[in-house]
Formats: sequence, C-alpha cells, structure tokens
Amino acid sequence: MKVGVLLPSRFEDPGELLADARAMEAAGADSVWLEEGDGHDPMLVLAAIAAVTDRLRLGLIRGSTPRPNVELDRRMETLEHLSRRRVITFLPLAADGQGGGLSGTERWRRVEVPADRDAWGKTLEEAQPEFDGVIVPLDPRLLDILRHPEDAIDRSDLQLAQG
Repeated sequence: MKVGVLLPSRFEDPGELLADARAMEAAGADSVWLEEGDGHDPMLVLAAIAAVTDRLRLGLIRGSTPRPNVELDRRMETLEHLSRRRVITFLPLAADGQGGGLSGTERWRRVEVPADRDAWGKTLEEAQPEFDGVIVPLDPRLLDILRHPEDAIDRSDLQLAQG
C-alpha cells in the first residue's frame, strides 16, 4: 500500500516544509501531495520539493477535471521535466473530495491522521482491496509511524522539521 502525505497549502517557513518532504521520503512515503486552491502555487512548491528529493513522487490534487489551458499545460510539462517525471495527479471522484480518486491508473483514498499504530494498520487494511494508496495529512505522528512501524512507543514529541 502506497502512502502519500498531504502537505499544507499555506506555510510559514519554506525550509521546514522542504525538510518535512525530505523526512517523509527518508521514512518511506511514496509521495507528497498539494491541493489546488487557496495558498501558495502548488506547482511551484512541488518544483522546490523536486529539487531536494530523489524518489518522492509529487502529487497534485485537482479541484476538477482540467479544461484545455495552454499556460497550465506548459507549467505542468515544466514540472514534469524538473521532477524527472515524478508528477502524479488526483481527481476526486466523490463530491466531498474524500472518496476514491484517480491518478493515471492508480486509485487513492484520502484518510485522516491515525491516532496510533493500530489505527494506522486498520486504515491500511480497509483501503487495501480497493485502493493502491492512501493520502494522509502531514502530522508528526505519521512520520514516527512510517519510520518505526512495529514500535509501540509514543513519540508525539518529535518535530517534523528536525527529521
């Protein structure tokens, strides 16, 4: 099961956000995601993340099916080039944006931050048969769960940017 991490579209310190992305890559996350809409330009943020990561795929959650737009297509192609073809997109299938979605041929499900390792395991099991991956919001608990999936130690004191 692939794990994608939804990054905030608004953030204070770009260095912390880039450190968070690198920490998630080191912890084994498949991808980081940003949503179109309010906040910083997601394609520029994903381009910055592409510059500091090697394997992490870069996800863009589209608000709706994109209409033909030459400028947007050019920006997407540039992001694809800068990231060495690591860009994936997600179109929500449910009206609330929480249901399944498509990323090429992959199906992703948005889930909540797990309360603990047991909840995380249950979330992955429930998503397993129908989806290829889950997208979960950025949270220090997630980093610890990904780094130490078998440990039962609560490490909520960890700071993401220190990863």
